[in-house]
Amino acid sequence: MDEVRRPGHAVDELPSGRGAFRPEVQALRAAAVAGVVAFHLWPTAVRGGFVGVDVFFVISGFLITQQLVAEMTATGRVSLTRFWARRVRRILPAAVTVLAACVAIVVFAMPRVAWLDNLTQIRAAAAYIENWVLGANAVNYLAAENAPSLVQHYWSLSVEEQFYLAWPLLMLLATVIGRGRGGPLRRRRALLLVLSVTTLVSFAISIWWTHHDAAMAFFATPTRAWEFGVGGLVGVVLRAPGAGSGRWRAAASWIGVVGVATAMFGISRADAFPGAIAAWPVIATAVVIAAQSSEMSWSPSRMLRLRPVQWLGDNSYSVYLWHWPLIIAAPWVTHAPMTWADRLAVLFASLVLAALTKRVVEDPVRRGSWWRARRWPAYGFAATGVAGLVLVSSLFTAQVENTHRLVSAVARAQTRALLSHRHSCFGAAAMVPANHCPRPFARPAHLDTEFAATDGHGDPCLQSYDAATPDFCTLGRKSSPRATIAIVGNSHAWRLVPALQLYGQRHGWQILVATRINCLGLITTPVVNGTGASPNCLNWSRLVLQRLLSTPHLDAVVFPSYRYADQFLEGMNGSATAVAATRQRVLATWSRLVAHGIRVIVPGDVPGMRPVIDPQCLAQSRTRYDPCAVRRSSVVRPNITFSLALAHPELATAIPLTQYFCDQVKCHALIGGVVVYFDSHHLTSTYSRSLARYLGAAVASALSAPGARPGSSH
Repeated sequence: MDEVRRPGHAVDELPSGRGAFRPEVQALRAAAVAGVVAFHLWPTAVRGGFVGVDVFFVISGFLITQQLVAEMTATGRVSLTRFWARRVRRILPAAVTVLAACVAIVVFAMPRVAWLDNLTQIRAAAAYIENWVLGANAVNYLAAENAPSLVQHYWSLSVEEQFYLAWPLLMLLATVIGRGRGGPLRRRRALLLVLSVTTLVSFAISIWWTHHDAAMAFFATPTRAWEFGVGGLVGVVLRAPGAGSGRWRAAASWIGVVGVATAMFGISRADAFPGAIAAWPVIATAVVIAAQSSEMSWSPSRMLRLRPVQWLGDNSYSVYLWHWPLIIAAPWVTHAPMTWADRLAVLFASLVLAALTKRVVEDPVRRGSWWRARRWPAYGFAATGVAGLVLVSSLFTAQVENTHRLVSAVARAQTRALLSHRHSCFGAAAMVPANHCPRPFARPAHLDTEFAATDGHGDPCLQSYDAATPDFCTLGRKSSPRATIAIVGNSHAWRLVPALQLYGQRHGWQILVATRINCLGLITTPVVNGTGASPNCLNWSRLVLQRLLSTPHLDAVVFPSYRYADQFLEGMNGSATAVAATRQRVLATWSRLVAHGIRVIVPGDVPGMRPVIDPQCLAQSRTRYDPCAVRRSSVVRPNITFSLALAHPELATAIPLTQYFCDQVKCHALIGGVVVYFDSHHLTSTYSRSLARYLGAAVASALSAPGARPGSSH
């Protein structure tokens, strides 16, 4: 996303020589942005188009390194203030323009349910830390399924800006190492040494980090630095333009072009990226740059120099900036999923806006004599532009948060009032045939999806995914409870706590809660060659069982089931022997509890509506009756723990829940005027509480069944 010297365009980037116009670099830019845009518009057609970002990184490393080397060669030093002023003029005008447009889109085209996350990420993008925000969200279980924001694509610009801050400092380090006898040759060797070490270390980090935490590694700057380094090494070792055999350069150019193209179709999101496989598009890009243009008739140079290709390369930065906000905004404007016509319209609008932005915003700032003659305008623009975006987005965020606090108080009061009516059609009650609710899936006149999107996030008692020791919450009656139960499991178990807590309050129960992300609390020892449980989860589960067995007067343990329980308990593609052993361990855990007079109760899992996010879908939809419902067959699946409970009634009581979410054909997103999930599969607190009388009554029935602890009162 850096400039390439073009004929007739005076730029102040390079002293001389090495800044000659490179049509193959411009063509690589065109290919990169075409791949990214095609991947975002038609992800199944160009499944690896996201590697276009890696192509951009190599190009940036090459151009920036050449510029810095040229300056060092001509002047013997590098002016950091001048370098960063050039970067500001090149990057910020268009970036700030699009961010300002995104603020306007949020406020005028999107409902409030989408404001908070978008405004937060706009601030992160303005500060060029968007990659770290997305990385943190990727490892934050309850934020991992956030709807894509308007500025999510700014993660790559954040990485690039961080590179611009660090790279010239690395070059200065090389000049310090290269001081002394030997002159330019010594400095060149020092530079190659520093860049090589940096590149190799970053590549190793990328492989290791991707293997251990692929979600975070995708966005992390250290895992991408080697891609800039590869381009930088090409910039240092590349000989004069046109040097070398034209035949060999033509052949190498074809190899690189084919490598980039095949990477865009051969790599997919299922691959561990940006690990070792990222070397495919990176090396291919470096080969095209190193080969340079060739005049051989069979070389790809003629194709790369086509006017549309060069135009797209010249406008690639603005195309990249504009296409993603338009993709995200389109469904909010049309209130429907994108059609082929919508996608083509987004593509056309991206090209038009890019051309206007380059002509009206980018070029006047980058080439204007007033901007180039001094450095303070660039820094002043950077400060005021970023500060303005942060201020405006923060003001709108504060407005949303104030409104949300008021809405939450009103909504909770209404919920308590409605739940007090035993035969109402509120929430889960609308699914009970005996209540004769005429329109159970009707949209209320003032449906508050903004409240629904946060209705449950703040509930306590859920431990993080890496917790190794349980932290029990104690709810309900503290002394002389009529019954004591424990709820153990993952985040789906956590979302049933509001239901059982409300029922327990009315019936004098004490409730112990041990819930942890990505852990069911069932397997207490590892299964050889099969378990999907982490060591921390295994230790957490072992300590939970110890606590349960040592708790006096514990009447029952509720283990809510989970659709993907087999992945946590049996592992991916576990052998038949490992699967059988895992199931025996689950039954053994239940048997130990039953032997201590503790009942085991296994509610069914909630179906969810993956990958659709419930409040966002409802906010987009104009459907008045049964909006955003999904086919039952697509979300209702058997799971290991519920199946085991059904098969072993002597050990566990199974409580089906699907009937409170689905009819025979569909599962619903809005039931009895209540939004069911705050994301795609976690119950809102309101809907969970509406389940209280049904789930609670089923648990109470299990407690009072023959075989309950002698002397316990239910």
